[in-house]
Amino acid sequence: MSYLFSGSIEVTADDKNRFRFPAKFKDAYAVDDDASYSEVYVLKTLNAKYLTILPKKVGESFVKKLNSMSTLHASVESEIADWYLQNLEFCKVDGQGRFIISSKQAALIGLGKEAVISGAGSKLKIWNKADFIADEKAKAAKLEAALEAKFANADGVRTDLDNLVFGVE
Repeated sequence: MSYLFSGSIEVTADDKNRFRFPAKFKDAYAVDDDASYSEVYVLKTLNAKYLTILPKKVGESFVKKLNSMSTLHASVESEIADWYLQNLEFCKVDGQGRFIISSKQAALIGLGKEAVISGAGSKLKIWNKADFIADEKAKAAKLEAALEAKFANADGVRTDLDNLVFGVE
């Protein structure tokens, strides 16, 4: 199972506070998952301004790993695993592709009616729209500065990523 979610789509909650699962992301499920996208896990990640949406199979694997890390012995690893387990919620997606983010999770990131769902490989992220826009601008500025610094001091040697993004000259 290897999902490939990429891109981002603006979504709006309906009157019952349900978001619709974007068609482009439903298609990514169809490639690898005969069981469809009717169940997902939603997780608040430490220090993140978004919630992570995991396909059922990815979420189940994640839960198994967390369970093995969560022990009766006090440790930072165990406390982190416990925190994730406490903030992980199973979510049903109805036949029309709608799902509800719990009020608890919505409050953790300030999620309102307007949101953005973005692809991140095997998972999705749901953001407050304003936070997504701000994060995208900040990341772009940071990466542009890093590229400028790299090429200002470059000896003309390109990395594989440079070649992928800019093409081979």
